[in-house]
Amino acid sequence: MNFDFGAPGDGPSATYGAAGQVGHWNSLLAAHGGGSTSGLLDIYGAATSVSISQIGGLAMLDVNDPAVTGDDALLLDDFLVTYNPGLESCLYVNGLQAGTYEVLVYARMPDPAVLSYTSVDQEPGFPHWSVGGVWTGQHAELVSYSRHFAVVAPSGDLDLHSGIVPGADPLLGAALSGLQIRRIDLFSDGFELGDLEAWSGCTGCD
Repeated sequence: MNFDFGAPGDGPSATYGAAGQVGHWNSLLAAHGGGSTSGLLDIYGAATSVSISQIGGLAMLDVNDPAVTGDDALLLDDFLVTYNPGLESCLYVNGLQAGTYEVLVYARMPDPAVLSYTSVDQEPGFPHWSVGGVWTGQHAELVSYSRHFAVVAPSGDLDLHSGIVPGADPLLGAALSGLQIRRIDLFSDGFELGDLEAWSGCTGCD
């Protein structure tokens, strides 16, 4: 599934894959005071039982970054933002099938000097990544997005966050522009549990 923060109709086209999968993009607005969005579609435009809840940084910004154009701009130029080092922008995805997922978290601020601090609760080892930098004309890992491998339990929950980098100036903010989630079969295409452990730095992970 693909998700973009912004008004319905203002998101990327279904022929756009960002750094992940081509397909339909669900539009999400800031839910002031929290809230849940249901009726979400998969990349083929088919209805699912998945919903998303929000807490934390719930302000929206829409900034015209002249360095970014086309569908890239439709994804990155509007975003959730937090200015509170103790209050991340948090998304709680509910209703997923149990399994291992690749999660791409888009979190680039228009100012390339400002970084966002991303994480996914269900990623073994719970690593955090600093995302941001100079746009070179295409998506690059840790410039426009971070990549995570998360293990979703039978409860179907996937929780992700973008916040202020520790020690950074909170007045500069941190962004959360969108996300892509993709179920991964651990035992096909050469992807094994050892790869997940190596990525996360977690050895002997269950």
